[in-house]
Amino acid sequence: MSFFQHFFYGVERSEDVDVPLPLKLGLMALWIGVMVLIVVYRKPLTAQKNPVRLAKIGATILLVDQVVLYLWQFMSGYFNLELSLPLYHCRICVWLLILDLVFGMKVLRTIWIYWAVIGSFFSMAFMDLYKFDFPHYTNFQFFYVHILLGWMVFYAIYALGYRFDRKGLKTALITTTVYNLGLILFNAACNGTFITTGDMLFNYGYMSYAPGGLKDFTLSFPPFTFNLLMLIGYDLLILLLYLGGRALNRISDRNGLEGKV
Repeated sequence: MSFFQHFFYGVERSEDVDVPLPLKLGLMALWIGVMVLIVVYRKPLTAQKNPVRLAKIGATILLVDQVVLYLWQFMSGYFNLELSLPLYHCRICVWLLILDLVFGMKVLRTIWIYWAVIGSFFSMAFMDLYKFDFPHYTNFQFFYVHILLGWMVFYAIYALGYRFDRKGLKTALITTTVYNLGLILFNAACNGTFITTGDMLFNYGYMSYAPGGLKDFTLSFPPFTFNLLMLIGYDLLILLLYLGGRALNRISDRNGLEGKV
């Protein structure tokens, strides 16, 4: 098999991909380091003649990635209804970000910012990759998408002047709760049951059980317990992000960076 064929291979192995600890630490350092740099250099970033230009470049990279991702899935034969639909929060978040920054639908910014923080953080914490041997396209795609999501949030706050306010909080809470309820119903309908089992094929949004090493633990919960915890947990995270976002806004305010874009 040629390098190109292997790089875009479409049949997963049965074992999870183990990311070596030094690589994990290096990727997390890169992820956090650039976010710190955005905070440190917030003044020159916001003073750019057109600060949204860099954001559009990041969004365009994600748009190209989405085209490549689905071309790979369809052309390799990997595409499947159980895993490939754009229903995970990060996948939806990427498209909301693209629609906002590339196509000007700014009304979506509040939702993608909250979801991007959650998706970027938990993806980097658990690193639940596609099960393909290195080097494979998805080995890289998982990381640059979730790392870029984190960077885009900080850029939106410090260069574009995004404000965490009560109206945005309400929008995020309602949208997230309704969407998560929809995922629970969708997973249950596709699996043919509301009772979670380990052999379920549909687990979009990880609303039925947790990924990786936490799967068996969450499967031991009484029926519907994990669903309820996820619904409550997402709303609590959004409340915490709102409080944290307000603190980040105060940092920007002290430097005269309010509401630039």
